[in-house]
Amino acid sequence: MNGYTSFFLISSPIIVENIIIEPFKCWIEIARDMSDEEASDVVEDTSYLEEEEEAVDEQSYDEQIEKTEDSFKTLKAELKRSKWSVFLFVGITVVMFGFALFPMSTSVPYDGLWGAAEKDIGFVWGPSASGEDLMDVPFELEVEVVRAPSVSSEVTLEAYVLKLDDCQDLGVSEFQQVAKEGGSHEYQYSSKKNPLEGETYNFDFNLDMGQHCVKVQFVNDQGIVLKENTELKAKGKLWPNQVIAGVPGMIFLGVSVYAILGLISKRAKVNEILEQERIEEEKKAAAEATTQRISLGPGGPPKSAAGPTGPPKQQKRSGPPKSSISTTVGQQKRSGPPPSSPKVEAEPVQEEIIQTDESVFEPAGNDYFYRKMADGTYEQTIYVQSEDGTYIPYEQ
Repeated sequence: MNGYTSFFLISSPIIVENIIIEPFKCWIEIARDMSDEEASDVVEDTSYLEEEEEAVDEQSYDEQIEKTEDSFKTLKAELKRSKWSVFLFVGITVVMFGFALFPMSTSVPYDGLWGAAEKDIGFVWGPSASGEDLMDVPFELEVEVVRAPSVSSEVTLEAYVLKLDDCQDLGVSEFQQVAKEGGSHEYQYSSKKNPLEGETYNFDFNLDMGQHCVKVQFVNDQGIVLKENTELKAKGKLWPNQVIAGVPGMIFLGVSVYAILGLISKRAKVNEILEQERIEEEKKAAAEATTQRISLGPGGPPKSAAGPTGPPKQQKRSGPPKSSISTTVGQQKRSGPPPSSPKVEAEPVQEEIIQTDESVFEPAGNDYFYRKMADGTYEQTIYVQSEDGTYIPYEQ
């Protein structure tokens, strides 16, 4: 038992590792691979959803554009209909008011034998009922006195409008008396005292619907008709359509105002849409022009900078230059290096400048020199003169 026990104790880790741990590791790897595949599938599905969303956005944008175009076309069609509606209602309104305000004229002839101007003006139509009301038809009688009777007694110019079928009726005088007494809208009377020759007198009446007779004459203070040496001219104006056409005209006038306001509103909307389209086209054109300029690149190479046009400016030096080269015999000690000069890197061996061209060395003060080339430009290097008279670059 001890041997088996010891063998079991020694081999138990190996058994646990091979039988339990290894299969568990395989399961973990399989699960990890499956999770990776599922994650990739999710990513693919997400990308598919994103593509669908983009397609839906493009489709919705196209649908929105189509809806905008359709609404604009509909608005233009409504604007066109509004224009025709305005023309129609305004035209009807003008016609109605033309009928309402246009009078029917009639002349009343004068009969010297009877000493009166009388006429049956015919049937007066209108919606007015019996009695005085707002629906009565206006009638204006204009009488011009050509010759007035020459009598010493008082003269009166009388005008009658009687609701009768015939002015030759034998009972006209009775209806005239009723009109003088007043109180009856069917028999109306008006007069002017002491009329003068050459003057024109107007008489206004409001008539009910029906047949009417007009009569004008001169009478004295006793009521006797004056016939001798008298003459007058009478004519009347009747507005039978004032109510019949005036009320619909007012209605159509209101409808016309409403149609005009609607036309103005639709015109404003169309102008707003056109203005937005114009702005969008300008923005698009500007963006295309900018893109085209960017794609073409720069118009040319950069401009070269101009070189030096003269020697560097001189500044007062505060001390001698740090150099191992001694000054020439008999020359004064230099007080310091020039301030504004580019630094020259030290070379292991100083080279003497042999003047083989037409350049010259011009003194810059304090035993320093600048080299002026043949073309007039200056070399940006400071020189000093050595003991043998040659020029060498100055080193700090």
